[in-house]
Amino acid sequence: MVMLFWLLIDYLVLLLLLTNIETTNAVVELHIGGLFPMEAGTGGWAGGEACLPAVKMAIEDVNKDDKVLAGYTLKLHQNNSKCQAGLAARQMYELLYTPPTKLMLLTGCSPVTTVVAEAAPMWNLIVLSYGGSSPALSNRKRFKTLFRTHPTANMQNPTRVELFRVFKWEKISIIQSVEEVFTSTAKDLEKLCRENGIQAERQSFYGNPVGAIKALKRQDARIIVGLFYVNEARRVLCQAYHHGLYGKKYVWFFIGWYADKWFENTSNVNCTKAQMKLAAEYHITTESIMLSASEELTISGMTGKQFQRRLSAGLDDPANTGGYPEAPLAYDAIWAVALAFNCTISKLPREKRIESFNYNDTFLKEKLFACVQNTRFKGVSGQVMFNQAGDRIAKTQIEQLQDGEYKVLGIYDTPTKQLTWTGVAKFNTADGRPPPDSTIIRETKLTVGKDLYFIIVALALLQIITSIVAVIFNIKNLDKGVIKFSQPHCNNLLITGCFLCSLSLILLGLPIEEVNFSSNQFSFLCHSRILLLMFGFSLAYGSLFAKVWNVHQFIHKQRVHSKNKDEIIPPHHFYIVITVFLVIDLIIILFWVFLDPLRQTKRSFPLQEIIEEDGDVKVIPVLELCQSVHQKLWTGLIFGYKCLLLVLGLFLSYDSRNLRYRYVNDFRMVGLAIYNVAILSLITGVVVTFLIPSHANANFAFIGITVLLCTYVTIGLIFIPKIIYLHSASEETAEEPDKSGSQFFTQLTKAERKRMEQLAVENAELLKKLPQNDELAVCQNRQNSRIEEKTKECKELLRRRTKLKTATFVDDHKISDEVKFAEMSVESTCYQQRISGIELHPEAGTDYTDEDKLSSCSDEILL
Repeated sequence: MVMLFWLLIDYLVLLLLLTNIETTNAVVELHIGGLFPMEAGTGGWAGGEACLPAVKMAIEDVNKDDKVLAGYTLKLHQNNSKCQAGLAARQMYELLYTPPTKLMLLTGCSPVTTVVAEAAPMWNLIVLSYGGSSPALSNRKRFKTLFRTHPTANMQNPTRVELFRVFKWEKISIIQSVEEVFTSTAKDLEKLCRENGIQAERQSFYGNPVGAIKALKRQDARIIVGLFYVNEARRVLCQAYHHGLYGKKYVWFFIGWYADKWFENTSNVNCTKAQMKLAAEYHITTESIMLSASEELTISGMTGKQFQRRLSAGLDDPANTGGYPEAPLAYDAIWAVALAFNCTISKLPREKRIESFNYNDTFLKEKLFACVQNTRFKGVSGQVMFNQAGDRIAKTQIEQLQDGEYKVLGIYDTPTKQLTWTGVAKFNTADGRPPPDSTIIRETKLTVGKDLYFIIVALALLQIITSIVAVIFNIKNLDKGVIKFSQPHCNNLLITGCFLCSLSLILLGLPIEEVNFSSNQFSFLCHSRILLLMFGFSLAYGSLFAKVWNVHQFIHKQRVHSKNKDEIIPPHHFYIVITVFLVIDLIIILFWVFLDPLRQTKRSFPLQEIIEEDGDVKVIPVLELCQSVHQKLWTGLIFGYKCLLLVLGLFLSYDSRNLRYRYVNDFRMVGLAIYNVAILSLITGVVVTFLIPSHANANFAFIGITVLLCTYVTIGLIFIPKIIYLHSASEETAEEPDKSGSQFFTQLTKAERKRMEQLAVENAELLKKLPQNDELAVCQNRQNSRIEEKTKECKELLRRRTKLKTATFVDDHKISDEVKFAEMSVESTCYQQRISGIELHPEAGTDYTDEDKLSSCSDEILL
């Protein structure tokens, strides 16, 4: 009995031991929930295609590792979120309220992560995202229990800005879809660009990117950063092709986590595969390093490349599998969960077990949160650690699509701001250099062409020489009557004015091509050429105006007071008029220079067409002007009083067109010169000021031709008749003063010469009819009668011209030098008779009628 009792005790002990052993060897399951975007849906990231196999591979490796979670095993409960926030919220509730209890949740794309991570703290759940990159997820106050093995998208922005700086791009454009992840990234990029002096413009779209692409086209965008999911990326790329936003002028930046051959999928776009490849060539991607290039073994016992080969073996087409680049992040996320669970188990009291967690267990949640925060290990994606915001800290990799394959260009370390180049960037430009960030705007100065400038200057120099010759001629022949009674000193001032106007043309054409002036030099040039032109005009036109004005006023006084008809106008009357002109100019210029000086200003005009096909260069014409603050006031003041003088000169010249004054013998030519100057100046002033102010060549040509015509014609009208007269007249005739008051020879009109010829012919016929002997006396009486008749006819002519009722004969010794009747001789050698001449001089200031003009003798040179 006793023995039987002890045998029963031993059996119970053994049974108890066996039960304890079975309990000890039992594996406890730790459940986690996972939301995987297995398809993109209406537009998103189908990262679950590669990330879910990577997660399952990691769970398998963790469960096989005796060093991690000994006595525990991980079990995954997954759903397909389709990257849709609403669907993910419903699936999260299903996971939470469907037993068993989940210790942690895994999420993929940013929209799903946003919904899940914001709600998870209500159930005391930790969320670990392997694919959420939205910068908004870094907000720890909003997402209290979120961690990410996927670096935030903001990590790419410093890299992008560094590339902009390296490639000397100061203007970029951003095109983004309206999801929060991309809006946050775009705003952060804009902020960084502003801080680095880079101009950034942003366009957004929802669904159809055509409007945003057209906006980029209008903005002349060249460097374009695209922020959207891969489906939208294909639509954007196709529209970029159709609108010409690709090729040598453009550089696109895309997100680096697309599949390697993402642009070859043409199922939902209106482009061929070849067109997509052409538009995608040479685009640049930036993405955090997701696969370790180190040959060192990671916590899983594999290198990054070994993991990639193992994952690829289980995928049909890795390059076109969604989430393939992010698969190492998903793999490391499971190892981070396992290490956090292992850490939590070790820190729990004996009576507390991790598998006893429920959604109200704040204590276990705090322990698990601290363990995840302190997790550090070397994974297949690199060193895994989290900052205080729960973000993954990683370096950024830069890649470029070259000949259809992605090539690594370099690595950027954001904390140290160090860019390490490992490859060479290529661009579809003629020299392989980065294209400019916009059309190159090159300023081109609207200057006077060299050919036109030198032609005008040559003519101006010739005119200057002509002026010098005219002055020499005027001084040399000052004692000649034809010069003395033309107001020679006034003519010298006229020549001086023409000289200054011609000299101003040399300055008006500056600066010419390839000739530049500093700001101070340009200002001095502005004042100099205006000073020369204004003073030159006042001297030249003032001399002409002075003659017309004084003669007009003098003749008018003679008509009122009919006395002293041969009175000479004092020379100082002419000088007063010219001085008044100069004083007015001087006052205006002094006020202008000291109160509102001219300065160099630039006026830009619309862009001209591209002049360099490969260089993408346009030119903007820039005209350098002499401008002051109140330019219109000064210009209006000068034009106003100058135009008034021109119009007044025209009126006086027309009103005095029939006047003759012996002491201004070139008065008629002065009137013609005023017509020439006034008409040309008025036309040119309007054209240059209002019609062609921006055309440097046309402007200078109009001014130059006008000045040259005015000066050449004026000097020609005034001096050429004098030169011809002095050259054709004998020295005696030119120098002998007229005893009747006229100081120079007067030519006869055609009517007078014709009558003289008729008298000579008739006289010759009468002489032939005379007999050779005793009838000589009778013939002579007849001849004398005939002469008396012709003399009466001349007297009547003189009466009509001088408006006198009678005319007196002059003595034989005062025979006029103006009219000489030919000697009439008879054939007899014993007789010769001389016909008396008639002095035909009008009184000073006589106004002729049109009838008188048909047959007249004048003491004025008929020019």
